[in-house]
Formats: sequence, structure tokens, C-alpha cells
Amino acid sequence: MKNKILQGLNAYISGRSAEQKACSFLQKKGYKLIARNTRARRGIGANEIDLIMEKDKTLVFVEVKKRASVSDGAYAITPTAQKRIYRAAEIFWAQHPEFADYFCRFDAVFICEHKDPVHLVDAWRG
Repeated sequence: MKNKILQGLNAYISGRSAEQKACSFLQKKGYKLIARNTRARRGIGANEIDLIMEKDKTLVFVEVKKRASVSDGAYAITPTAQKRIYRAAEIFWAQHPEFADYFCRFDAVFICEHKDPVHLVDAWRG
């Protein structure tokens, strides 16, 4: 039991560190942070959105994956996960009318040990 708790805590810390690295990376590319770790209420088929960024009147919903390789990260964003992130994005957008005239995009940032982050623009469509 104790090992599972430690594993979960280590995964949480590692994930938050990867999200911070991805956020800093995107900010250096001119993106503005709007929100992080946005969750829809449970039971409606929506996932957490790691980062919501803005650039050039486009809301960018970013999934961050820390994996051994970019391909491992890409495979981790399954079609089911994409649908759930899309649903969470719909809810966020509905709750924030100030972004009603913005475009929308889904990106991914992959964090791999000892490598620069990889930003996949328009990683999937909703």
C-alpha cells in the first residue's frame, strides 16, 4: 500500500513538473497562460485539460505527456482521451464567453528526459 502511495505521489510530482516545463516552453514561444489543470465536473465524460494557452485569438488546449519518447507520448493520447479533452474544452468555452470569438486548437507537448520539449501543433481535431 505504501509503495502505491509513493508511486502515485511521484507520478503527480513528475506530471506537474512536466506541465510547468511545457508551460514555460510555450510562453517563450509567445503563448499566454489562461488556465492550468482545468477539470469539468465528474461523470460527464470529460478529462482535465493540462494547459489552456492563448495566442493570436486562438485558444490552445494543450495535453502534456512526459514519456521516454515522443512516440510513446503520442500513443498515450488515445482517441478516447481526445474525446474527453474535447468535451472539457467545450465546457470551458461555454463557461468563458470572453473567448466566444476565438478560434480553438488542440496541441500536445511531449517532455522527454534530456531533450528539448516537442510541440505538436494541431495534434488532433475535435
